[in-house]
Amino acid sequence: MGKGRFTGVFLNPFFVQDEGLGPVFDRLEKMGATAIVTHPRVAVPVEEGEGKRFPDLHGDGHRRVLARPLWGKPALHLKSGLSFEPNRRLFGKTPYAPPAFDPPPGVDLEIPSKILREARSRGMQAHLLMHPFLPAQPRTEDLPVFVGGSRSSRGRFSGNVCLNSPAAFEYGLAMVADILDHFPELDGLMPDWVEFGAYQLESVFTCFCPHCEAEARQSGFDWDAMKRDVGAAWDWLHALEPGRVASLTGADGGALREAVETRPGLAEFVRFKAHTVRRFYRALRQMLVARGKGDLLLTSRGWPPPWNRASGMSYGQLTEFCQVAAPKLFTFDYCALPRWYGEVIAKWNPGLGERTILDMLVAVMDLPDAIEDRSFEHYHIPAPDVPHMAGVSCYGPRITEVAEAVRPAARLCPFTHAYLPLPQWRELLTMMRRLPVDGIWIQMYGYLSDDKMDAVREIWNDA
Repeated sequence: MGKGRFTGVFLNPFFVQDEGLGPVFDRLEKMGATAIVTHPRVAVPVEEGEGKRFPDLHGDGHRRVLARPLWGKPALHLKSGLSFEPNRRLFGKTPYAPPAFDPPPGVDLEIPSKILREARSRGMQAHLLMHPFLPAQPRTEDLPVFVGGSRSSRGRFSGNVCLNSPAAFEYGLAMVADILDHFPELDGLMPDWVEFGAYQLESVFTCFCPHCEAEARQSGFDWDAMKRDVGAAWDWLHALEPGRVASLTGADGGALREAVETRPGLAEFVRFKAHTVRRFYRALRQMLVARGKGDLLLTSRGWPPPWNRASGMSYGQLTEFCQVAAPKLFTFDYCALPRWYGEVIAKWNPGLGERTILDMLVAVMDLPDAIEDRSFEHYHIPAPDVPHMAGVSCYGPRITEVAEAVRPAARLCPFTHAYLPLPQWRELLTMMRRLPVDGIWIQMYGYLSDDKMDAVREIWNDA
């Protein structure tokens, strides 16, 4: 059959378990999907209080529910488990054990493999997503360290361990090797959370653990300058005054540029994070080649600008190893980020008002909104039909920035998130048609109502 623009969809296996393989792929094919990405887990519904909520709360996403009910419910609790028995011999170089094989009883463990095979039988690419730096029981010495010396706990979001931990590094590579052995049907791999934290303001100031120090010094980075200047920025944010805050709200960002120019350790820290992320992708590509899988597509999936500077996801530096760049446009997150960061600044600076803090953060993050009475209560993950306050047009320049960094060496296929009111979803698709992208990924099938699928077919794929 003829194919339109590249249209990838994150297809959680749970929906195939509920709706059936054929019906799900019939809908995707009708919409014009040309690729899917799935993960190697299966699940069963359980009572509230057991398992985990799906969709997850993601900080404060209590209003977040599915557009396509799962087992008859817009939100529910699930017990999930790996669909395959890990090969523990592959993990001999790391103290981390592979995930326990405890699949829910009575579940078809072949569902993820069936999804991959069905995609390829219908002419779609088949990708698999995994989390290399999320071991089940992280060691204290591998948790990120703030510049002040205290250790991060597993946070309310990703909970990554440090990317420079040798134990975690080997664990991530072993996990990918295990997946390759169990899923020969793959066209591509999509590692997730191969970057430093950015959801919480404190995470921006990681990582200063001994693992990072060893890697920085060995690779020629000025560790002492990084600690000095990042520490100064940390102290500066703990002693804000209204005049200092006002200097950050200007449209030209002059105060921020001046801070970086006068404190070279800040720019060195940004470069070091990008080096760390690139180091893992280099090792991953080398492993694929060594295992005869050098033709697999690798996708760099992570934060969009400006947060990717703090996370280390420098898309342009990854094109040597990754054929596709997929920055996340998860606009519901960006509705809440000013509050998530702002509450921390308010705690550090009790004399600052909420409006003062939010004016600064909205300007720095370039998330314009029409709220006149800015207060923390307005900044949260919205309910399904509530418009996202910054709109979608402000994300166009972010995608253009990534395009300029990766083209022509790699393709650009941003991860659009379908958790939007239908009018804004249509606006987002229309904007994507006008941007220099090679396709889109959609997160995820469970948020694609019939109306939103129709919009993808009509606006993006020009049916």
